[in-house]
Amino acid sequence: MITCQRCKASLFLGTLFCPECGLMVDEDAASPTVSLPVDEAEEITTKPRQTQGPALLTRQDSIAVRVMGSTVAIPLRGQQDYILGRAEPTQAILPDIDLNRYGAHEKGVSRLHAHLRYEGNSLMVVDLGSANGTFLNGTRLTPERPMPLSENDTISLGSLKVQVFRKD
Repeated sequence: MITCQRCKASLFLGTLFCPECGLMVDEDAASPTVSLPVDEAEEITTKPRQTQGPALLTRQDSIAVRVMGSTVAIPLRGQQDYILGRAEPTQAILPDIDLNRYGAHEKGVSRLHAHLRYEGNSLMVVDLGSANGTFLNGTRLTPERPMPLSENDTISLGSLKVQVFRKD
């Protein structure tokens, strides 16, 4: 089975067009997301932490993300929204933040995994129906349901962890 890149429908190998959305299927361009065992996806049943101190991240903040274990801060500025994922050369829609250099494929990151976007004044994270899920502070997100981000929140994309923070 392969997955439609637009609507995520399950398709049989050899399918030319997705029956759900009509997208032409390019099997050679598709390197399927590595499925992680459940224990590697770190599913935790606790609720996201409630912030008592720092407020939610807002448009007025200078915000960046950092892959855990890396010293590189990726600033979020100039756009309303950002797609996190891994780019493939023949992919029609590319992520705004390509995580390939951090071992994204091996860590179970989907091509279009999660969406960081502003809703009103708050920065939100949304899982895009990824194969291995998106977790906010250890809690699995429901696909397509936005969750607000606070300073130092940890977003897990498969087993790749990204921290969101205010830049000074």
